[in-house]
Amino acid sequence: MKKIISLIFAIMPALMFAGELKVTVTDRELDFPLEGAKVSLQSKQSVKAETDEDGNAVLTIPDNVTSGTIEAKLPGYKDASVKFSGFDKPVVITMSITDVIEGKELVVNRASPEKKEEKTGVSTVMTEQQMHTTANMSLVEDCMASVRTLPGVSYSGVWGSEPSIRGGEPRELGCLLDGMYTIFPWHWGGGVSIFNPSFVDTIKLSNGVFSAQYGRASSGLLEATTIKPDYEKFHMNLSASTTCIDAFAQIPFGKDVGGMLAGVHCSYLEPVFAMYKATGTDSLDMMKRPPYIRDAFIKANFTPKPELDICITGFFGSDGLGIDFDDEEDGLKTKMFMDYDIYQGLAGINVKYLPTDKLMLHGLISYNLMCEDMLMKMKESGTLRYTDDFKQYAAANGISLSGDTYTLPELDSKANEVILSHLVTARAEAEIELTEKNHLCAGFEEVFSTANTKEDQKFWTDIDTGASKVFTQIGWNTDKKGNCILDNAAFVNWDYGNENDLIQSQIGLRGEFINLWNSNENYAVSLVPDLCPRATVTYTPFRNIGMLEKSSFTLGTGLFVSIPREAMLFSKEMGIDNFELNPNRSLFAVIGADAVLENGWSFKLETYYKYYLSRMYTYQVSHESAMFQDGQTFVKSDGKGHVFGIDAMIEKKPNENWDGYLSYSFVYSRFKNPLKVGAGEHVETMYGDPLDEWYYPQYHRFHTLNLVSNWHFGKEKNWTFTVKGTLATGAPKEKVGPVTCYAADLNGTTIQRYSRSSFYSDTLRTDISCPVDIRLAYQWKTNDDKAQWEFYIAAQDIFVNLYAPKGNKNFNAHTGKMDDHDSNVDFNIGLPLPSIGVKVKF
Repeated sequence: MKKIISLIFAIMPALMFAGELKVTVTDRELDFPLEGAKVSLQSKQSVKAETDEDGNAVLTIPDNVTSGTIEAKLPGYKDASVKFSGFDKPVVITMSITDVIEGKELVVNRASPEKKEEKTGVSTVMTEQQMHTTANMSLVEDCMASVRTLPGVSYSGVWGSEPSIRGGEPRELGCLLDGMYTIFPWHWGGGVSIFNPSFVDTIKLSNGVFSAQYGRASSGLLEATTIKPDYEKFHMNLSASTTCIDAFAQIPFGKDVGGMLAGVHCSYLEPVFAMYKATGTDSLDMMKRPPYIRDAFIKANFTPKPELDICITGFFGSDGLGIDFDDEEDGLKTKMFMDYDIYQGLAGINVKYLPTDKLMLHGLISYNLMCEDMLMKMKESGTLRYTDDFKQYAAANGISLSGDTYTLPELDSKANEVILSHLVTARAEAEIELTEKNHLCAGFEEVFSTANTKEDQKFWTDIDTGASKVFTQIGWNTDKKGNCILDNAAFVNWDYGNENDLIQSQIGLRGEFINLWNSNENYAVSLVPDLCPRATVTYTPFRNIGMLEKSSFTLGTGLFVSIPREAMLFSKEMGIDNFELNPNRSLFAVIGADAVLENGWSFKLETYYKYYLSRMYTYQVSHESAMFQDGQTFVKSDGKGHVFGIDAMIEKKPNENWDGYLSYSFVYSRFKNPLKVGAGEHVETMYGDPLDEWYYPQYHRFHTLNLVSNWHFGKEKNWTFTVKGTLATGAPKEKVGPVTCYAADLNGTTIQRYSRSSFYSDTLRTDISCPVDIRLAYQWKTNDDKAQWEFYIAAQDIFVNLYAPKGNKNFNAHTGKMDDHDSNVDFNIGLPLPSIGVKVKF
């Protein structure tokens, strides 16, 4: 009896003072509770529990333990752990589906070629949770709004998503959706992307030394991975915002069968335009058909047996707008009409198969279609009065004027463009586990593209010949059918180590051989083949030292190749010989360091250098002797360039009260097109870049600083206030001379023209850009927590009325009248862009 009493008194202190720690375990991707997860305290004492159907468990912690680490395990999920200190707050653990594929007697523990983890010096990954606030606060919800805040991405304006990555041309960025190459994954000419947050799970931006498995990118790779549908439960995501409506459903086929994700995204800007017009502004009167977006997405996953996974993806998108402008000022009548539509479709099938426990086979085939149809017309006419300046000019140059006015002959300008593009991708690869730490992946890739291009452009312009100025109509016609490009590639990768090893490395080699031809014109050209070696090494000497969870250092280098889109316009008339041209080739090197602290803070610093071994540029030449009517297009690949940069990021992972990050990018980017202009020639590059001199590209900014901050408040932290701000230095600005007049003769009529010289300046810059966006959201749950709701209000560029970056003043070329204010560098309509939205998931 005394022994029993002694035992009771011995254990009473532990019973009285042991703390109860509540633990909740959820699925990271789908945000639903996980039942049956085993949670335990990492210590010598055995403290374990199992989560119930709501994902909750209670651990009884001994009185001598006030802090530690809770670990969660569940078959099919990666092990996860979270540190705790005290018992006043519940511990929330989120788990991700593992890369381990299990069969009845099959366990393959390997590095997946599509694993989502980010690596310093290689890539940065944003999950749906991280993008939720920043991707859902503009007029059009877009994942690129989040990507544009990452280090290495230069600011590209309030309106625009086609970014420059680490100083490269925006079109040097390769974009993939579920592993499928895309032609142009943008709407409204680059205003927003097709990557809708309603169906995107993660976005991986590889602006470092990425794997040799992928090519067609010389400045970075953007990989969007869509949500994998639930195999067992039906889910519905609905959202309505100021301008768009989304409806996406996850339809289960069965636990061992598969599931489907399907939905639509549609815009309706008519109410927004009506609201702005009601304020009295006339800036949108010309928009007769508001910009629209119509997208549909479908994805089906099948797992007929544990070692076989089949994914079928389909996307259809369309966008466009209509403009009808009619104006008269100072006797000048201007009529402008524009009708623009673009359609694109993407479909593909991904197959992964594990024939043995050491080998994985992966095959992909996809097709991308794009059709662009644009017609723009402009007419100028009227009766104009000669200005006093022009009269003085005429008198000084012996030009007689018949009266004070003249009738301007009708000036017609036109741009008609119809492009039908096709892109077919086939990829096959095999990954074998040599040892637990050594994996070899090898494969090949064929990318075939073809296009029919029809262009008819003519416009009136002032040409400065040096000795005089000429007002003339110039233009060109293109009618290319059947231009084809075949990109043949093979690759091999060797991976060593994993995240827990002292040293991790990847060494790869990719071979590229590109052919261009047109069977209709008996034209074929091969570009110079390329071998692209790539290598990265990550050294992690510090782990679990005080508050430091880990710190690593990365060194990487590689050669990258891309094909400019204008290569589809190459023709026999250009006189290109076999192996005369190189694609865009950049030699890249990066050094990086990172540190992760146990309280959720992380720090990353990278510096890099990129040297262009070759750069393609296209230009048009016309001659004064032919009144500049003999325009002919040529291409060269002797363009030079180099980029140096520093990127940094400080991030606080999501928690109850606050999360966010600060990113910074410094870029020094210089290019040169070493083409010399002959006497009497007028030469113009496709994008207006200068010739035979080193220059900063038009998108270049030295500094870009982004801040994203999410404050969570309220009794249950249901409220979230988000601030997204950017501070970016100016982009290059042309140096302009004084506006002067000269006389032009059109069909016997002396008309007055005003023009000014403009040329590249190495020192002039536009004003600093500093847009700030805000968002306030409230979340709640209903139906026994089975349905999640969110309501938000947001505003984009809230200080636009106080400050907007300015460029040079514009002027009327017919009258010489100068605008009262400098032009805006960033597109805006003079008011902040408000938006509201409601979202529900069940």
